[in-house]
Amino acid sequence: MESPSLVRYGGQTEDEPKTKSHSERTDDGSNIVPRIFKTEFDAKYKIYDMRTPLNAFMCGQYKRSGAYNTLRNRLPVVLTNVIDTLTKDKSELVAEFGEVSPIDFEQAARGELKVIIGLISRLKYELQTDKPFQGFDGQEPDRALWNKFLNLLPDEERTFFRSCCLYSECYMHRKLYSFVENSIFLKPYDYHVKVKENSLTSFIDDVLSLTKYTRRTDNSLEIFGELLRISLWSNYNDTARDPEAPPLPAFNINVLEDVSAADEFILANQVADIWQCLDNRKQKKPCQVDFVLDNAGYELFTDIILAEFMIEKGLATKVLFHVKAHPWFVTDVTARDFKWTLEYLSQHADYIISLIGKKFLQFLAEGKFQLAPISHFWTCPYPYYRMRDTDPDLYSSLQQSKLIVFKGDLNYRKLLQDVCWDSTQDLNTCLRGFLPSNICAVRRVKAEVICGLPEGVSETLSKKDPHWMISGNYGVIQFVDGSREFGY
Repeated sequence: MESPSLVRYGGQTEDEPKTKSHSERTDDGSNIVPRIFKTEFDAKYKIYDMRTPLNAFMCGQYKRSGAYNTLRNRLPVVLTNVIDTLTKDKSELVAEFGEVSPIDFEQAARGELKVIIGLISRLKYELQTDKPFQGFDGQEPDRALWNKFLNLLPDEERTFFRSCCLYSECYMHRKLYSFVENSIFLKPYDYHVKVKENSLTSFIDDVLSLTKYTRRTDNSLEIFGELLRISLWSNYNDTARDPEAPPLPAFNINVLEDVSAADEFILANQVADIWQCLDNRKQKKPCQVDFVLDNAGYELFTDIILAEFMIEKGLATKVLFHVKAHPWFVTDVTARDFKWTLEYLSQHADYIISLIGKKFLQFLAEGKFQLAPISHFWTCPYPYYRMRDTDPDLYSSLQQSKLIVFKGDLNYRKLLQDVCWDSTQDLNTCLRGFLPSNICAVRRVKAEVICGLPEGVSETLSKKDPHWMISGNYGVIQFVDGSREFGY
């Protein structure tokens, strides 16, 4: 059996998305790849019973990794849930979308829905049996970008478990949306829209509590830090990472009762540096802040509350929100989700919630809040250090920002290229030249991709909880200073 090799930091060329992510080095430092496969699946698809090697890409071929668990367990559940939703809501979907055609739309729409379910089932089979990635040949606006990327992958690394996990996950979600995108009747359909709407409506008590909590706040580091931490922990409502996880409706209210109670779980907290970056009281000049959003629902609401604080206290004169071009990773925010959220809040029966919704809409009308131009870079497989050459207009736009806030686990993985870095490695180094401006990363840790931690933290946590890096129980609020390079 041929042993795969390892590409270390700096090993990729600028134009090749190579994913060599394997090592012959075992956990104890020896140079022999474990040859024992635990199951028939492992033997058939060459799954190694080892953790992800240091400086390697996250990959499904390492059985003791979060990447393997994601590909083997979580992603098939996502696809199964989509199939179940389409099957359950079939009549509703036909009635909603079928009337776009003057022909016998009901029969045609039902037939097309059956085809789409079949395509999703095939995608699930390809995922579970480690089949090669397939190119895009429909009307996808980013078809050329994706096909170029896929064509540059070596043949032996163009499958779900052999590729970098970031590529595999992005490919699955992009392929999934392409099925409705290329349809006749279901073009505007979002498989996950009910999940996203429910992630706000089910937490309306939290919305009300946070609204009341933030109506009278001081312009201080303490309050700013509280809002950043609330934004961090609001990701507990994320259902995308584990579709079977139960909701945690009390968590956010508990955080409001004592924001500092969870501080021991924040492994890197550079709130003071972020505050110093934004504190504009002496200069009094226009200041743009960009939010690269993560999840819709309550998490989006907390992000908007944080943005409102920045506007109200003069930390920013304009906040740009970057959303996904199409449904992505189940609960990621699209333009439709963003606008729906503000409309839902503004029309809510509760007077306080209605007022805050109307205020956000007013900020949008006045240009204090803006939706950034749609970019397909956010839904492509490339890590962010490739932005400068892949989407130079987006990179140039981000250079106008005083601070770029990257929310969530996926954004963090793309910042760090989905590499298993040494946890003490400097974040600036791991960005590999990606520094359009000052960067803030706010993220619950749900993958073995992390850096910037103090010495000994990772080792201590591993002894206490071997699965701490995928549990979601820990978070980081990190900052990289880009001011000296860009002259702020």
